Amino acid sequence: MKLLVKSLSSLCIAITLGACGGGGNSSVTTNTDAQGFWAGTSSKGYTVNAAVLDNGEVWGIYSAGSTIYGALYGTSSVNGSTIAIAGTDFDFVANTTTAGTLTGPVVAKSTMTLANARVSVPLTYRTSYDTPATPSAIAGIWSYVGRTGSYTLVPATITINSTGNFTLVQSTCTTSGAIVPRVGGKNVYNITLTSSGICGAAGQSTWSGVLIVDTTVTPNKFLSLALTPSKNDGLIVIGTKM
Repeated sequence: MKLLVKSLSSLCIAITLGACGGGGNSSVTTNTDAQGFWAGTSSKGYTVNAAVLDNGEVWGIYSAGSTIYGALYGTSSVNGSTIAIAGTDFDFVANTTTAGTLTGPVVAKSTMTLANARVSVPLTYRTSYDTPATPSAIAGIWSYVGRTGSYTLVPATITINSTGNFTLVQSTCTTSGAIVPRVGGKNVYNITLTSSGICGAAGQSTWSGVLIVDTTVTPNKFLSLALTPSKNDGLIVIGTKM
């Protein structure tokens, strides 16, 4: 019995030392958490705003002043401190969609630099991502600019009610929508749209995507991007709180 106890004790010590890394190669690479709201200026001079969500989806908008030039949608993967985003660039100037990949280093809640052969995009983390989304934060009257790949919205105002519902009326189309906070306690909302008339991709009347409220600026702004089910066109709206 004493021999059995001694053997078990020796086994336990060996297991404990192994768990602590004694004499073994048990190092594990920790992947950086890249989720957040990121903003910066690309090498082409565009202002880029992008959201990396907890499920790995990436939604982005690039603009200059009040002119919207395009959108980005893709999925991200992180290996250590390097992020890779594979997706689609919706270029509203050329009215084209281009598949591609952006990669680069990322520091959680600090900086991220994305690049490929055509462009580099240094981005900084926006702390407004960590403010939980609420219906009251999005409710109110907002002035806006917006466009799809083939249609530019006439700048106007929109009223979002306390439950996140709204109707956006243009001369050639009407869009009804709903904005609901996403689960997870971050500053991201789901947005769904239904359009009638001529204001989007031919034959498309439904859109879905995300919206973020930037509370770091006064007045607050929101940025939203919704895509068609086939993800062949996007509706971008940028709003400013009245």
